[in-house]
Amino acid sequence: MQQIPRINISYSPGAYGNYIKWLLYSLLVDEPLLSPFRDSTSHDQSYISDASLNLFDRDACSVEHLEHNTHTVTLTHPRHRVDDDSFVNVVNRISNLVDLVIVPYFDHSNYLLGVHNWIFKVHKNSIYLSNIDRKDLEKGWGIDCSLPIDSVDRWIIREHASITVFENYNEFAWFDLAGIYRISNCKPVLISELFYDFLATVESIRKFLQVEWIRDPKELLDFHTANIKLQKHKTQDTIVSQIFNSVLDNTNFVWQADDITLYTEAYIQRALQRQGIMLQCNGLNEFPTSTNDLREVFA
Repeated sequence: MQQIPRINISYSPGAYGNYIKWLLYSLLVDEPLLSPFRDSTSHDQSYISDASLNLFDRDACSVEHLEHNTHTVTLTHPRHRVDDDSFVNVVNRISNLVDLVIVPYFDHSNYLLGVHNWIFKVHKNSIYLSNIDRKDLEKGWGIDCSLPIDSVDRWIIREHASITVFENYNEFAWFDLAGIYRISNCKPVLISELFYDFLATVESIRKFLQVEWIRDPKELLDFHTANIKLQKHKTQDTIVSQIFNSVLDNTNFVWQADDITLYTEAYIQRALQRQGIMLQCNGLNEFPTSTNDLREVFA
């Protein structure tokens, strides 16, 4: 068997670190191909055989424990708490503990996919909603703290999300990409390229690792296509881009109410506000479904 370097996959929550681990396992370990998919995640670790546990860790490893972790391929979330060191600084520490680091990341073209993965896959939407600070709702909107969260008007939850969700996500998931590129043994992997330029991206990973795959990556294409189909929120960024272009071009773009989520509505509200366009949010429980209707609620 070839010598595999010590590899760490450092990733923000929801950034497909487990999927990349499965890709490496499938291309480096001569065992039958097994699916890692559980719902829309790649969290099923049963594909890792007991015989390969010396190579691949089934669990994520904190940076504090990485130095003593004997597995060849490990996963790490660089940031867990607000007071943790910056993402780049932690990855730099990791880069001194292993041979090579892979950092999958979202750019602006799939930012909302990252946000939705963070909410729906990591925190689960119901858990996220239940953790909303009721004092915020009481102070900002006069909502009785004892009321169940599902009884609060949608427009209030949307407005609260526009203020808090993206700042919270950025705190844990966004980082200085230039800083990652400055780490010589670190390879950033763009999620959109992994999704839609799969074979070329996998080849670039192979060259970075300086290994040989034990099978043709084309054998993974059916699994890869299945994974993309499982991603429920992959179209949110595209739809938002079409909405903003329509607003700027003064044309009309139409979408269905269930094409975008509450959090995408919140992102639209926030982004328009940053361009100096305020929405008449009070009582807006049904978000517009065309840019003509959206203009009607510009304040």
